[in-house]
This record gives sequence, structure tokens and C-alpha cells, in this order.
Amino acid sequence: MKDWPLLTMIVWTVAVCGFTVAALVTDLRSRRIPNVLTVSAFALALVFHLWISGWSGLGFAIAGFGVGFGVMLVLWLIGGGGGGDVKLMGAVGTWVGVVGTTFIFLGGVLVAILMTLGILVARSLAPGRFGRTLGKPAEGQVLPARARGRTLIPFAVPVCVATWGFVAVKFLTWSHG
Repeated sequence: MKDWPLLTMIVWTVAVCGFTVAALVTDLRSRRIPNVLTVSAFALALVFHLWISGWSGLGFAIAGFGVGFGVMLVLWLIGGGGGGDVKLMGAVGTWVGVVGTTFIFLGGVLVAILMTLGILVARSLAPGRFGRTLGKPAEGQVLPARARGRTLIPFAVPVCVATWGFVAVKFLTWSHG
């Protein structure tokens, strides 16, 4: 990425930020991240990296997918997160590679912890005022038994924030190739 031409860097940035914003909006509205979004982002990332960097670019994308999808799959299997979160991190990983995926995952976890603490503080300072609206499932959404009664944070929010942070760092350290 460091030696990409400006146009390539812009295309990558628009694609990554556009995809994460779309995931954020759909996750906030419906508490779901549609397959059409994650699968399309995954496929576009594969084509993009293959086009820009050939077979090594494809390897970069597949490795990033493996890390993002794999880590979230393990968390999903033990009761953390949803299936859309697994596919979201896989698709993000395809765009940003292993290092980017690791940064975004860890940053996303930190943002989720801060959001959770904020919700707990707000509820303790004004009981009843904040209720369970932020952590409430979407209307008509059926939660798995393991998630019922828990405060839910749409993981696309912290992933989006961490992704934008990663993109900002990439732009700040980018040098024209």
C-alpha cells in the first residue's frame, strides 16, 4: 500500500470506508449485516488486490480474510457476536490484510469496551432514562438463547471506527509510488 499511486489509494479508501459505513448503517437499523454486502465486499477486495498486485495481492487478501473470519468465528462459536460480525471481519480483512485486520479487531474490541462502559455509566447516573434502548434487539429480531438478556452492541460500530483509524494511519504514512 505504501507505494500505491494516489488513484489506487483513493479507490481503496473509498471502498473500505464505503463498505464499513454501509455495514454500520444496516447493523444499527436492523441488527443484521446482509450477506450481499459482506460477500460483495469480499469479492471486490479479491479482484482489487489481484488487479493491483497480482498473485501476491491475492495472497494478501486471502490471509487477511482468514485472520478476520477465523478470529470472529471462534468468538461466535463461544457465544460472542453474530454471524454477520464474522463475515464483516472476514470482508474487512480481505481489504486490509493480516496486520490491518489485527489492528482493526483489537481497536474494535477497545471501542466496544469503551461503549459498554459508557452505557453502564449512563445507566447508573440516570436509571430508567437510558433503559435498554441501545442494547435492545431490533423489532422482530429473534436472538439466540445465549444472547437473550444481554446488552448488545452492534459490532459494526467499533469495527467501523477502528477501520477509519487504520485508513487514517495508512493515509498519513502513505508515500507516492
